[in-house]
Amino acid sequence: MKPIVFFIVATGLLAAGHAEACSANADKLQALRRGMTYEQTIEVMGCDGTTVSLASPASGEYATVEWNGSELPGLTRTQIDFQNGRLLSFTTGRRAGL
Repeated sequence: MKPIVFFIVATGLLAAGHAEACSANADKLQALRRGMTYEQTIEVMGCDGTTVSLASPASGEYATVEWNGSELPGLTRTQIDFQNGRLLSFTTGRRAGL
């Protein structure tokens, strides 16, 4: 039974590490530059974000992608806007209603 407990704990630590690697923080936000491609943005942010607009960044249309914030995971977010597949702007803040 101990190996199972170890596996569960190890899995939880890996998931926590991935969540941290895949969230916005001050260093990542400072590395973002207007005109970056979505692929370059993914490299900076550590993972694909969640598309919250009807269009995806690959469509060439205006698109918004969201990442969780690191300070209050689940409560804060960073939204990055793309136009023609390039980073246009980003905003950070609390999720609506919180």
